[in-house]
Amino acid sequence: MIKIQFYKFLIITLSFFFSLLLCSCDFGPQPDKIIEMTLELPEKINSNKQIDLIILKLNKRLQKITKNPELSVLPNKNHIKITIATNFLEDRFKNYILNPGKLDFYETYNSEDLSLFFVQVNEASKINKESEDNPFYDLIKGSSYSGDAVLFYVAEKDTVWVNQFISSKKVESALPIKKRFIKFLWGIKEKETGYIPLYALKKNKLGKPALSGDVVVDAFPTYNALGMPAISMQMNEEGAEKWEDLTGKVFQQRSNIAIVLNDQVYSAPGVSSGPIHGGSSEISGDFTKEEAQDFANILMSGSIPKMKIINVEVKKIK
Repeated sequence: MIKIQFYKFLIITLSFFFSLLLCSCDFGPQPDKIIEMTLELPEKINSNKQIDLIILKLNKRLQKITKNPELSVLPNKNHIKITIATNFLEDRFKNYILNPGKLDFYETYNSEDLSLFFVQVNEASKINKESEDNPFYDLIKGSSYSGDAVLFYVAEKDTVWVNQFISSKKVESALPIKKRFIKFLWGIKEKETGYIPLYALKKNKLGKPALSGDVVVDAFPTYNALGMPAISMQMNEEGAEKWEDLTGKVFQQRSNIAIVLNDQVYSAPGVSSGPIHGGSSEISGDFTKEEAQDFANILMSGSIPKMKIINVEVKKIK
């Protein structure tokens, strides 16, 4: 009888011990370092309300990768100090914190829409007007197929020249009045060729995109139809209505929607089956699994202004 009671006591004690052990363990990657980072705010951020909003968004972002992050505004009110325990590599953490997370959706023009404009750009780029040289066209390494959102491709080293040519005041008047609200942005570098695509995006009369990322209420990593890492998003009711209108318009015009992260076009899909209901969308790009996860966290936390790192200290956890 005594033995039975002893074994019962032993079993209860061990069960209690292991339940405590299980509750106290986090089976995810454990922090192996403490990172202290000081960020400098841009000069345009000069009110307590603006700073408080940035702190709130940074805290939301950090809460997704670590427990109990510490954030404080230093006495000069121009610097923010962050202290966290994490398993992120230093470079990954820097990218995670500095990424503005600015998401926008634009309608696009295609190369046929701007063909006459590019003729003018080429002519304006000539030093000798009688020359048969084509300084602008010679930079183009590849063109897109008819109706595609990509205008053309150029080598990375030539993007500066292209920017200079298409933004010249000499050619500004060559754009029709209806196309004056235009924004040229580069896309993601092609893996095989190393060339970079150029897009022409339509701004509204206020100079804004058709839809911005503040309507996104959920974002999570997923895989696209090709099995590559992507980011799936869900919009709020207002965003869903605008998204339905936008995709319906693009479907009728047989054009495209550019999905832009931090002023870089990640994809510009068309709409093949009419308006998209429900406010769901997806970002595909050359993401790794980690990048897709980080971007999803960043989008869920809200956009922040561009900031500069003043100081970083990394201490290993023993």
